[in-house]
Amino acid sequence: MNKQQPFFKGILGFTRQSSGMLSRDAEDSIYRWWWEFMRLSPVFWYARTKEIDPVDPKIAETYKLVGDLSHPHFNQWWHNTGVNVFAEVIRPPKVANLDLFNLDKHTFMDEALYLEIPLNIRKETILKQVKQLLNEHHDGRGLDLAGTTTAQLKLHTKRYRLRVIEIEYWALLYRMLYPNIENWRIGDRLQLSPHLKLRDMDRKGEPRLFDGLSSLTGRYLYKGKFTLNNLLYGKFPNSTALNLDESFMPFGKEHQQAYLDATRLSGDKPKSEFHLWLLGQYTNSLKHEVIKRNRLEENYRKPLSQTWRRMQAFVAGESDLV
Repeated sequence: MNKQQPFFKGILGFTRQSSGMLSRDAEDSIYRWWWEFMRLSPVFWYARTKEIDPVDPKIAETYKLVGDLSHPHFNQWWHNTGVNVFAEVIRPPKVANLDLFNLDKHTFMDEALYLEIPLNIRKETILKQVKQLLNEHHDGRGLDLAGTTTAQLKLHTKRYRLRVIEIEYWALLYRMLYPNIENWRIGDRLQLSPHLKLRDMDRKGEPRLFDGLSSLTGRYLYKGKFTLNNLLYGKFPNSTALNLDESFMPFGKEHQQAYLDATRLSGDKPKSEFHLWLLGQYTNSLKHEVIKRNRLEENYRKPLSQTWRRMQAFVAGESDLV
C-alpha cells in the first residue's frame, strides 16, 4: 500500500486505493454530515457573504479551515478542502515483530504492551491468553480514538450513529425552512414514527399521540441545534447542550444588528437574506427527502398527479393531503 495515501478516522477502513473510491465513501461517512451541518450555519454564511471574519478566535479558526461552503455539492468541497483538513498527519502505529538482535535500534512506544509469545503451544491458546492480557491493559470501547487525532478538523468523538445525526439534520433543516410548522408535522413528514398515522386524526381526540410525536421531533430539533452551535468551535459530532443567547455576538457589537437582520428565520415576510438562501438551496432536497420517506416516488412522478400538485403544500405543513 502506498504510504502516501491519506488516512481518515471517520471512514470505515481508514484508507482507500483511489481518490474516486475515497470521495465516494467520504460521502457516506460522518464527514458528509459535518459538511451538511456547516452549510446550515448562519455564522459561516454571514462571514462568507459579507466577507467579515468572526471575532471569536476559535470560531474564526474553524471558519478558515472549512473553506468555501457555497457550492451545493459535497464532492467538490471534499476535493478542495475536506480531503486536506480531515486527513491525519500521523498514521496510527501497527503491531510489529521485535527484532531481538537489533533491540537497541527499536523505538519503544510509551503506550504499548510488549509480550513474549511462545510458538510451541496451540494458536487458539495463544489468542485466548493475548485477549486476556489485552482486556487487562486496553481500554476497549472506552478508548478515545478521536482524542488522538492529528487532523486539522478533529472528530469530537467516534461514538456516534450516522442515522441519528442524519435525522437531526433533516429535522433542523425543516425547522429552518419552515419556522412556523408544528413539530408533529415535521415528525410526520420525516416519518420519525412510521406507525403513527396522525394526518386524518382529530388532535383533540388523540392529544397523547400528537404530543408524543411532537416531543420526539423536539428532541431531534434540540440536538440538531446544539450540534450546529458546537461545530462553530470545531466540535463535531457533539450535541451537548450549548445555547447561544443574546450575549453571543459572532461579529462583535458593531455588526450584531446587521447579522441578526440578515439571518432571521421567521414565517413572516419579507424573509431575511439567509432564509431566502436556504429556501433556494434546500426546498427541493427537503421535498424529495419527504417523498422518499413517505414512499411517494411513483405517485409523484405521474404528470400533474394529485400527489404532484399537493406536494409542496404538504411539505410546508399547509395541507395534510397527498
